[in-house]
This record gives sequence, structure tokens and C-alpha cells, in this order.
Amino acid sequence: MTHNGAASVIMTPQPNCLLLVEDDPLVRMTVAMMLEEDGFGVVEAPDAIAALRLMREGLDIPVMVTDVDLGAGPSGMELADELRRLQPNVVVVFITGRVASLKERVLGPREGVLPKPFEGPALSSLVRQLSLC
Repeated sequence: MTHNGAASVIMTPQPNCLLLVEDDPLVRMTVAMMLEEDGFGVVEAPDAIAALRLMREGLDIPVMVTDVDLGAGPSGMELADELRRLQPNVVVVFITGRVASLKERVLGPREGVLPKPFEGPALSSLVRQLSLC
């Protein structure tokens, strides 16, 4: 499931649905396919601004998978902090090729980090593990 932002609509998630935020289109497509193959519904956003717009339009997702470096605009960490204000119980999985960029962040019980590159089962397993907290 992909949302292109063209219409403002209230969206209710399907079971096992999550928000994927990744600025690299090829990486976003690959990660979305891995998650969908493992039974997740995926709503995609190319950056933090688009992700926040989806949330403010009514998207209620229990899990967000986000890259840390999202290019221009807010980072994945800033996005996670803002999303937590909107949805305090959201699970956040940071995916990054630069784990050192998270060294200042104290991860909460519903946050995890998965270094790039990774395989789909590792991401799905982490999402499921954190969702049980």
C-alpha cells in the first residue's frame, strides 16, 4: 500500500501495518517489498515532512521504520520525537548505514536500531519483538 499524498483521507491501518520513511527511492522500494513479503502492510513516505503530513491527516500506525538521515529537513530522530508526541505508544525502528549517528540517543523500550545492510527477516523480527513491549 503506497500513499502518494494526493488526497487528504482518513486511513485506518490493516493488521501488521507500518509506516516506512526512507529518502532513497530504491532502498524504500526494497525495504517495502521485504516487509510486504513477510506479511506487513506498508505505507511509504519519502521524508519526515511527508510522514508527519500523513499522521496529521489521520494515519494511525503502531510502527514506524525510518532511516536516520532523511536528506533535507528533519532527521529520522526528530521525526520519531515528533511522532511520539502525536502517538506516544508508537514503535520506532531506525535503519541506518551510520549507527554512530545514533550515539547520543538513548533508545526507549519501544525503539530499536538495525544497521544497513540487513535482510528482511531481521527487520521483521525486530519490529515484532518491539511491538510486544
